[in-house]
Amino acid sequence: MKKSYRAEKMRISNFKFQISNFRRDGFTLIEVIISITILSLITVIIGSAFRLGIQAWEKGEKETGEAQQLRVLSSLLSQQLKSLYPYRIKIEDKDEDVVAFKGEPDSITFVTTLTDSSYGGLKWVQYIFREGVLLYKEGLLPDKKFEEHIKDKNKEEIVDTNIDNFQFSYLAPDDDEWADSWDDEEDVPGSVRINLSHFQPFVIKIQAVEYGEKDEDI
Repeated sequence: MKKSYRAEKMRISNFKFQISNFRRDGFTLIEVIISITILSLITVIIGSAFRLGIQAWEKGEKETGEAQQLRVLSSLLSQQLKSLYPYRIKIEDKDEDVVAFKGEPDSITFVTTLTDSSYGGLKWVQYIFREGVLLYKEGLLPDKKFEEHIKDKNKEEIVDTNIDNFQFSYLAPDDDEWADSWDDEEDVPGSVRINLSHFQPFVIKIQAVEYGEKDEDI
């Protein structure tokens, strides 16, 4: 009986010793749960930071692309306007010749000497900003259907659909106040200011050109 009691006592002691060693060598359930929770939080933080980094990179790439495209557009506009020619034409309902220049807040029509090198000469160009879309059309001169082609929407080509703002204003050569439109049929403005999306407005000076004889009858 005593031997059996001693054996049972020894077995219990060994069991307690094993449990004690397990606690020293391993982790409790609470410790495991806390560790998993901390690891999950660290994973979420790293994932969020990585996602934000990707989004910032994509946004930067998009803005860089848009900025480059707008620079190209502003450069083309500057070259065309600096090469503006006060082309004089006779149109319907007008007794006298008028200059082919029309300026509105959201559109501009003018004649430029900046044409294809293989053709040379002159061409008329028109920019229209309508419902967030920038449109463009052009035609070679002389053009007996100038007025008809100017109004023809089928000739419009889409330049960009991601422009927030595109607005023109005009300054007379001897004036210091900008106007939203230009209706002077005998003269062209001395400068054109363009508000293009989030860029700072830029001003294009137009060089004065002596008028010649009537260029074309329509």
